[in-house]
Amino acid sequence: MDWKPFWKVIEESYRPDGPEHFEALKAALANLPPDDLVCFQARFDEAMAAANLIDLWGAAYLVNGGCSDDGFHDFRAWLVGRGRHAYEAALKHPDTLADVLDGDPISELGLDVAAARVYEETTGKVDFYDRLDRAEDELPPPPPEGDDWDFEDAAEMRKRFPKLWALYDPS
Repeated sequence: MDWKPFWKVIEESYRPDGPEHFEALKAALANLPPDDLVCFQARFDEAMAAANLIDLWGAAYLVNGGCSDDGFHDFRAWLVGRGRHAYEAALKHPDTLADVLDGDPISELGLDVAAARVYEETTGKVDFYDRLDRAEDELPPPPPEGDDWDFEDAAEMRKRFPKLWALYDPS
């Protein structure tokens, strides 16, 4: 699956409510043949990996009042689910997230497994991840790219993310 149809499915299924978003994505994916579901998942995984950036993790930390490894995984799934423009802008400048957020913490409910669920429901098979050839999934993810910095440093947060700071100022 090329990027253009991938983003089309993502953007057409977007809903502001997490559970509704997950169900809308599953409904959109239900129209795809099994091979395309596997390709969709491969693209989703590529997008998640490309978003493994230390500054994006810092923004997630600010937005959610903290952010574990699993929380950052969920945050990146949410970001992919927001669509191409929000995703690409956030990868370049995480502070642009202030343009799509409202001051509430975010969480995502399984967008990164929607294709697997649809595959299993429509085919009755459980070989999705075997077909995806995800042996590397058993390994820990690579560390985020970028120079490490202290997410607890309020001055650094304000400097890196002025718009997000204004929206989520924890003080």
